[in-house]
Amino acid sequence: MKLVVTDLIGLISVLTWDGYVYALVVVEVSCQYPVRHLLKSKEEARSTVRNVIAMLEHQSGLKVKRCSDLA
Repeated sequence: MKLVVTDLIGLISVLTWDGYVYALVVVEVSCQYPVRHLLKSKEEARSTVRNVIAMLEHQSGLKVKRCSDLA
């Protein structure tokens, strides 16, 4: 896993039933595997990205080479 790309989209103009207003998309570039999450606030993004990266590392058996701004 050399490159993981993230994008936080929001405020979504139409609320979901549960009040989600942001969408987080994480893509592992080498295999183009996307992971999508709906969020109720921007504050959820950091922990969600950490959880997605941990899941991708566990599934692939590889470590992300560099994570900046996650500390």
